[in-house]
Amino acid sequence: MAAFNRNIITQLDVDNLQSGTVPVTFDVAPPAAAGAPAKPVVPEPPAVGAPAAPRPADEAKVPIPTADDFLTKLLKYVPLEILGLYLFVAGVIDTNVEDPSPRAWWLGVLLFVTLLVSIPYAIRVLSVKRVGQIAMSLVGLSVYVFSIGGWFATTTWYETWYASIALPIFSVLVGIVKLKPLPVAA
Repeated sequence: MAAFNRNIITQLDVDNLQSGTVPVTFDVAPPAAAGAPAKPVVPEPPAVGAPAAPRPADEAKVPIPTADDFLTKLLKYVPLEILGLYLFVAGVIDTNVEDPSPRAWWLGVLLFVTLLVSIPYAIRVLSVKRVGQIAMSLVGLSVYVFSIGGWFATTTWYETWYASIALPIFSVLVGIVKLKPLPVAA
């Protein structure tokens, strides 16, 4: 099964790859966190009038990736597995805890634990290599929870229309934040 590279691919990563420097997670087939080692195929211009050089048959061929577009970045910033965990447990809490004070406490603990768990999950399971991407994932998860209410809705200052402001601000941040290139594979 092909794995989905959860590291955001920037134009700098693509440029590094084309210059012969292989970023981490690009040295496997498919370019992701798990798979068989492979060398990305960097096309070499053929000499004028010369036939293209044959490639070894046993060399795995991996197409050169392109920089991630806006929607792909948005998907990679907010891990769906963690979001699903939060939504499932929040549903259990909402169904079983009716008293407002314990409900607020449970939802607050859930938000904190979910944010805390998402860090090692991003590093160990998703193989995310950039601290900046992990930080943006925490912000994205918080904004999503804020937009649906969650613990924030149990506070006295929260208004539902705030979500109408928070979501577009996060979307603009996704476009503004520039990540450093991925580290080079050893």
